[in-house]
Amino acid sequence: MRNTVRSIVCALALVLAALPAYSQTAGQPGPNPNVSATQGKPASTNGSAWEFRLIPYTWMISLDTKTTVRSHTADMKIPFSDILRDMNLAGQVHFEAQKGKWGFFIDPTYLKLSQDGTLRDGRETRVQIEQWLVEMGGMYQLGKWSLDGKGKRSMTVDALGGGRYWYLSANLDFGSTTNPSKSTQWVDPFLGARLNADITEKLLFNIRGDVGGFGVGSDFSWNALAVFGYRFTNSITGLLGYRALYVDYKAGTSSIRYNMTIHGPTVGLSFSF
Repeated sequence: MRNTVRSIVCALALVLAALPAYSQTAGQPGPNPNVSATQGKPASTNGSAWEFRLIPYTWMISLDTKTTVRSHTADMKIPFSDILRDMNLAGQVHFEAQKGKWGFFIDPTYLKLSQDGTLRDGRETRVQIEQWLVEMGGMYQLGKWSLDGKGKRSMTVDALGGGRYWYLSANLDFGSTTNPSKSTQWVDPFLGARLNADITEKLLFNIRGDVGGFGVGSDFSWNALAVFGYRFTNSITGLLGYRALYVDYKAGTSSIRYNMTIHGPTVGLSFSF
């Protein structure tokens, strides 16, 4: 069995505490979270009008994971090329709306992977893994400053708050009516901030950071993102950046725990209207 099969399947099985038949040398596929809410056009001077941004994007993730079950610990690194090879379906989009200083956003990510594998007892099976990561919350503009005195370039700082919903599911398909599966889910609250700045009238920069978990869902998580954008038109902006997301999660009162860092380049297009 290929190392990729083991690295993608087993840690998730350990986290879900439901698939003990797999070998111990493993990692798990991670989520594919949101790209920045970078502005696609200069901010409107009319604070009474709603502004909307729709950003389809791709996060080319790599995974660094540490999974512990009782006294057994496995450390894994999974590159994006391995995840891409086993991916069946993935979808990511960011949407936000803002009126004056207030706004809200939602960012769903879906990931489905599958692999053919072999259990310790020699049985062949197909492993299917599904994951949802849905981020939603609100924002408040703390300040806005002109960078050129003409109103064409500006810098804004926003406060962010919300939650991330995590859902993980693993299924073993033996080609029969008995196909064991297991899932887990939790919600992490988070607090953070972001800065948007117009470097030129065409080039913009966005940086975002937040911390969360606080023992409500995971014990702790942090998220960091930096993005450059180029305005092709007032309504369409190309985005290129890098994001990292860390989570420290313990499965209830069990002895199963994992630490995961998801990181990689982000590429997207922002449509403003």
